This record gives sequence, C-alpha cells and structure tokens, in this order.
Amino acid sequence: MSHFRPSLFVATSLVLALSTALPLAHAEGRQSPIDIHTSATVGAPLPKITRAYQTAEVSVVNTFNPGANPFVPEEFATLRVNVPAGSSISVNGVTYDLAQFHFHTPSEHKVNGKAAPMEIHFVHVKRGACLGDNDALLVIGALVKAGGEHHELQKIFKHALPEDSNAAPLTIPAFHLDRVLPHGTHSWRYDGSLTAPSAVGCNNPAGSVADQLNTDVFPENVSWVLLEEPVIMSTSQIRHFRALYEAAGNSRAVQPLNGRTVYRDQATHH
Repeated sequence: MSHFRPSLFVATSLVLALSTALPLAHAEGRQSPIDIHTSATVGAPLPKITRAYQTAEVSVVNTFNPGANPFVPEEFATLRVNVPAGSSISVNGVTYDLAQFHFHTPSEHKVNGKAAPMEIHFVHVKRGACLGDNDALLVIGALVKAGGEHHELQKIFKHALPEDSNAAPLTIPAFHLDRVLPHGTHSWRYDGSLTAPSAVGCNNPAGSVADQLNTDVFPENVSWVLLEEPVIMSTSQIRHFRALYEAAGNSRAVQPLNGRTVYRDQATHH
C-alpha cells in the first residue's frame, strides 16, 4: 500500500483520493531545486494564494562575505532584498509573512530540462512558527525571461549593486512589492528544501533566514510554488545581476525528486 505525505496545497479529501495511486513521498530527500517535467505533474484544484504585499522602503544587500566566519561562498550567496514587516500571503487559511526576496543566475529550477537566465524567490515565514518547524517556510519562485525592462525592479538595477557584504546596503524607498511577480494563478507546487545550506532553528529571527549559513544542511521545511508565468526583465538588467556572480553563477544544481509529487493547477482559481 502506498503512503502519501499530506501537502499544504491540496485539500484533505483530494489527498485521500490520490493516496492509493501516488508513490511514496519520502520524508528524507526532499531537496530543492528540481527539474519539473510537466508531463509527470499531477493536476489538482490547488488552493488560491492571496497576496497582501505593501509598498515599503526596502534594503538591498549582497550576502557574499569573503573572509568572514561563517563564510558564504558565491555559489550560495545572493542579492537579497530585505522587506519590513507588513507584507504577507494566505493559503488554506494560513498566513505567511514575507521576509525577503532574492535572485539566482541561472535559474535554480528547470522546466523540462531547460533553465532560465534568472530566478526570483519570495521567502515567506509561517506566522507564529519556529523556523525549524516542518512547514515553516513557503517560497514563491518565478523564472525570468528576457524581454522589456521590468520597471519596478529597475528601481534596484539602475544602481551600482553591492558586490559583497562589506558594501553599504542599497536603500530603495517606496518599492511596490506587489509589482515584482506576475499575477497569473497557474503554478507548480511541491514540498522541498532551502537551496542554500542553513541552520534554521527556533531561536533564529525570521528576517535573517539567509544569514544562518553555518552548516552543510539544506533544511527540508519549504513549501514551493513555482509560477508558470515568467517575470520579464531586460537583457541589460539580467547582465547587471549576472556580473555579480560571473564566475559560476549562484545557483544550486537540481536535486533528485525521490518519489515526490509535483502538482500543477488544474484550472484557473476563482
């Protein structure tokens, strides 16, 4: 008899209906990112994710810290946009607070074997949760496609970007957090991990998830949502970010699926 690990994204009745047909989703080996093969995903009526993002002053930092202890290598460093309290999402009656968003090049997730030039991750922490909890984090990711200039992100990319953690943070006033990600409802969803090693525990502040790099552990406590609709950025914006991590990029390699189910939206939400 097959067993199924309940997912945040699927109604209990659907989990029970699918449980005899789906393979074991291992408690161990829930690593991210993954290569999403669209033909192998499972269509399901997934719960709507409601965003309540504010306009706020944000702070942009580079987490690459040469010579520091703990050392953050470029592979796991990123350009991180710290977000003040007040922005959140809700799904299935659960609220997650937005802590930060950041960028990777090339994309960490692949779709049908193909990577995008960049990927953006919006990192949310379950309200009231300990960061070590099994379901503490929800990350909304979006692949980046080259096209026209992204006007909101240009508020960041028009500046000289901080090259490492010794550089002064870049302060961006009146940044519209709700204008970064596309608003299409279609997505792929699965249970996974952080894509950088991190020691997340109950005593660590939610806003400093990316600062807690002092082990080789990739905590498996992330509910992943990868939007089907890409973020459009100009070639010059993409090149500006890539210049920070020119040697090898700042993306983790794709990880084995290990029997997990990747869900896709069966129909547009109403």
